[in-house]
Amino acid sequence: MALALLVLWANDAVAKELVHTDSGVVLETSTFYKTLLSAFVVQPETVTSTRDLARLLREVATVAGAPLPEASLFPAAGAINGHIGRLSARLRVKEWVEVEVAWQLALSLASDPVFSSANTLGTTVGGIGQGAQRRLFELSGTLASGASARLDHNLDRLAVKIALPFGDLIVGRQVLSWGTGRIWNPTDVLSPFPPTAIDREVRRGFDAVRLLVAIGDVTQLDLLYLPQLVPAEMGAVARFRTNTGDWDWSLSFGKYVRDLVIGADLAGDLGPVSIHAEGAYTIELAGLGAGAVNVGEHFFRGVVGAEVKPSEKLMLALEYSYNGYGTTDAARYATVLASARVVRGEIFGAGAHQAALAMSVLAHDLLSLQLAMLVNLTDPSMLFIPSLEFSLTQTVLMRAGAYVPLGRGPDPFVFRRLRANDVLSGSDAYRQTTASRGLQSEYGSASFGAFLQVGVYLP
Repeated sequence: MALALLVLWANDAVAKELVHTDSGVVLETSTFYKTLLSAFVVQPETVTSTRDLARLLREVATVAGAPLPEASLFPAAGAINGHIGRLSARLRVKEWVEVEVAWQLALSLASDPVFSSANTLGTTVGGIGQGAQRRLFELSGTLASGASARLDHNLDRLAVKIALPFGDLIVGRQVLSWGTGRIWNPTDVLSPFPPTAIDREVRRGFDAVRLLVAIGDVTQLDLLYLPQLVPAEMGAVARFRTNTGDWDWSLSFGKYVRDLVIGADLAGDLGPVSIHAEGAYTIELAGLGAGAVNVGEHFFRGVVGAEVKPSEKLMLALEYSYNGYGTTDAARYATVLASARVVRGEIFGAGAHQAALAMSVLAHDLLSLQLAMLVNLTDPSMLFIPSLEFSLTQTVLMRAGAYVPLGRGPDPFVFRRLRANDVLSGSDAYRQTTASRGLQSEYGSASFGAFLQVGVYLP
């Protein structure tokens, strides 16, 4: 979420050495358990529109003489409870070889089957995806599931790092963090976080062969090979990073699945203000692997932001994002949010012009308070996220907060105007309604929510 810009809950799980030999072999393990309870109140307009949709489907079934469909009605309120246990291990042989493995087990419980697909530890209430899918073999899945419960496992890390005279070679499931954006990262389409993610400690692992070449003290060349089962979807990335005049900057060029992405980022200080900027231009290779290749979708995404720390206990930040894949037309929000790029977790949000504002106050050595906002500048609408973080002990951390959406809610009568003949004939009214879903603002359609998360780190 936006508040992670200011207080990064990125404590690595407490590591414990199980083995440490004189020959330089070290084995470390770490474990954490986290639970997140999210309770929320659905916008009344959303509840009304789903009831009207159920009525419309019954009318269509009656007119067409088909069996009555089972309609999923949105409850007025609900709750989701998630539990995650994660076990990690790292084996080092002197400075030559390092092997990293991490496996986790996740249990999610929902008050209603409508909410059972939400990723309760990685997203806001309601869920908006799990991050870009960049794996050759999934090595994860559902162990058991019911109407409102699901038990999943995930082998999230499995990588070997080999030290070379000129750099490092990493093979297997790994993570990286590219770009300078705090909330939006246009250049990171491998393992980005959603802007509304509650927990930003663990990125989703992806499969790659990575070669890091040290060219100098502050210069590095990063080369990636991204294997896929479909030959046309194999990818590769080259990223050059250096420092000039106390400003860090990088250039990157890569092929991801069926896209070419050209990126750049910059970060440095102007007096007491920290400045960062990042941008990426995406070009779809339409028809790749099926004949003639043409330029398909192409768009630019970029961010620019600043942070200032007036005192040791106060930090303020602002970030603007331009999403060229998004739109300024609220009637197209539903179409953008249902697109393959958003579903895959590469792009977040439907609005073209977004901003994040945040403030963090260290009230005590063990307690911090945050106020954060995600704003669609066109609607206008916003998601206000107040929260607090409290360290109960060195190994137990608690976070509590709320989501307060402001803006025009969805049109409650969007489906009430339709009749069975509109659906059966595919009328203009039906096409417009199904495309827009009655959305009138981006964040004004979100649910009111509150959450409580507890993390326990065990060596």
